[in-house]
Amino acid sequence: MFKKQISFEKLIKHNKFVTLTSNFHYFFFISLFLIQLSIFTDYGFSSDEEISRNNGLIAYNYILEILNLDFLNKYSGLPNFEDYIDKDYGVIFELLLIFIEKIFSLSTSKHIYLSRHFLVSLFFLIASIYFYLTLRKFFSKNISLLGTIIFVFHPRIFAQSFYNSKDIIFLVFFCISNFYFVNYFIRQNLKNIFLLSITTAIAISIRPMGMIIPLLFVIFFILTNLEKYKIKNTLLIISFLFLTLSFTYLFWPYLWNDPFNFINSLTTMSNFRWIGEVFFNGEYHIAKFMPWYYIPINIISTTPFFVVILFLVGFLAITKKIILNLFNLNSDKENIWNNNLELFLLYSLIIIFLTIILIVELNSTVYGGWRQIYYIYPSIVFVSVFGIKILLEKINFKKSFNALLVLLIFLNLFWIIKNHPYQYTYFNFTVKEKNLRNFELDYYGVSNLDLLKKIIKINDKNTVKIYVYSVNPYHLSLNLLNDEDKKRILFTKNIEEADYLVTNHYYQKYYFDHKDLFDKIHPTNIEKYLLKNYELVNEIKANGVSINSIYKNK
Repeated sequence: MFKKQISFEKLIKHNKFVTLTSNFHYFFFISLFLIQLSIFTDYGFSSDEEISRNNGLIAYNYILEILNLDFLNKYSGLPNFEDYIDKDYGVIFELLLIFIEKIFSLSTSKHIYLSRHFLVSLFFLIASIYFYLTLRKFFSKNISLLGTIIFVFHPRIFAQSFYNSKDIIFLVFFCISNFYFVNYFIRQNLKNIFLLSITTAIAISIRPMGMIIPLLFVIFFILTNLEKYKIKNTLLIISFLFLTLSFTYLFWPYLWNDPFNFINSLTTMSNFRWIGEVFFNGEYHIAKFMPWYYIPINIISTTPFFVVILFLVGFLAITKKIILNLFNLNSDKENIWNNNLELFLLYSLIIIFLTIILIVELNSTVYGGWRQIYYIYPSIVFVSVFGIKILLEKINFKKSFNALLVLLIFLNLFWIIKNHPYQYTYFNFTVKEKNLRNFELDYYGVSNLDLLKKIIKINDKNTVKIYVYSVNPYHLSLNLLNDEDKKRILFTKNIEEADYLVTNHYYQKYYFDHKDLFDKIHPTNIEKYLLKNYELVNEIKANGVSINSIYKNK
């Protein structure tokens, strides 16, 4: 009797442990939120943030004008919406940020931009929850949580989830749309059609490339509802198209005067008007004419390599399954359209490869790594998670594999912590430390803020004169400084009178003031030139190399 009682107590303890571990995903998301809350102020000011906010302000003024809301104050000193060069940008999320700014009466630039950092990170948290729920449709809790950790802690994406309100927010709503895409094919009803329509419309109104979702949905809908040359559930597909078009029009002010502006925007975004250069593999390339391998190499070299390997495993496995199943389309058991996992894996592969093929074939303007197509990363991780599932089914050394996978994830987390808050400079081991200078590192200028803070700390003069030896706009980082510190910083064009010379080693000879220097010195050797002619005072390092430096005249 006593032994039975002990066994019963052990059973209770075991059940508590099972309950605790089975609910670990709650602990993860709460922890992630607390981490975001504690570090969102650590990140500097990216060069796109002011432009993104202006897009929202100009659209806000336009809405007040259209709706005749004269009792609300417009923002002054801004161009009219119709005359604005970037009016074709999707502004639905920027408008949300402006309305929040107004509701909470945020007045200082520091509070405004820090609130934006927090809200971008909050939406990324929401996307990670949706991604977990998507994985749970097909995989166990443990594998789904593992996949979500891999998704969240991509070093570059994790860092940019605090300040990139364009590429990250597009990823967010693409990820949410993926969830409702899956939901629909599991349960085909009007409710899921409505939710898919509204989230797809938001994605499209952020970036026209969101059109890939309804395009694939229509194709997959037809294939899953085709029966004896007839399409079933036609009311649902008609509803989807009508709702998606309506919501897209509603969410995108650029379409209000002319819905066909969508075509103009799609054309513009596929061949964007930016005329700058990209420093890639030791050479400058015009952004409009990047080599075809620019995107694939960037994805492979800036993603944790174990994720790349897992993706290859998943890719090979699902490709084999799809090919075999396509030869047995008459069998309900083997028909790919009757297997939701294989259906969504095929969808994920199409998202990834169609995007890359379109960029290469259309010669689209790409720069800044692969941030414009971060939205494919959920699909990459989904295929990678399938790769984990396949390996666990096929191999005999499951415990060793699990231990190795956990170790690799912890090593990735260690790198993120060690290089905080400069994770956006991440390259995996395929790019050696000595070759890092052959690629752009702090192209967004996020470390500029910390460098200005260092200058303020080491110099007690009332006015500190700074010469910028870079094309990056250091003055934008003043937005996140206190008013007192802002007044102390003075940027000068005269290098002789400057107290300090600063550079984040981002040049672009097309824009750079010292064009003649490039005829004598290769960009990778400019740092040596600076060390020879100026005195290095301080620097910020990440990934083992300097990403921002302070010099002064010798």
